[in-house]
Amino acid sequence: MQESQLEGGAVTQRRVTVDATLFASDDPVRLAAGRCDGCATVVFPSQDSCPRCSHRPLAAHVLATAGTVWTWTRQEFAPKPPFRVSRDGWAPKALGYVDLGDVLVEGWLVPSARAWRIGDRVHLTTVPAWTDERGVVHTFAFEFDAEAPA
Repeated sequence: MQESQLEGGAVTQRRVTVDATLFASDDPVRLAAGRCDGCATVVFPSQDSCPRCSHRPLAAHVLATAGTVWTWTRQEFAPKPPFRVSRDGWAPKALGYVDLGDVLVEGWLVPSARAWRIGDRVHLTTVPAWTDERGVVHTFAFEFDAEAPA
């Protein structure tokens, strides 16, 4: 959890994450996965036991921050609860599976209006999801990376 500061030291709304267990760190942003010591399966988000061989517990594993779009779609409607819609209302989102090498991770693709293509290079970032009594709640997303080699 962070508090943002404006010039002159004034504190703005706190920045919180949708679920702290998804993140290994927030500066730089890194996702926390689990890796099975029995069969090397990597899962995100982490869980108590391996879905492949049932070994437990899983070891902490930090995922790569860059990958490629494996597939994607555009979601035109707001998800059902417990998802919260921002105060500005729902805006269509690009959603995709991103290949991070160890595992495919589902997340928002930004910018949403982009004409996404399978194989596009992306890097991990955070984006505002909604605002509540805790502050601006952020989630992870994958941003188009024009600088990455194809």
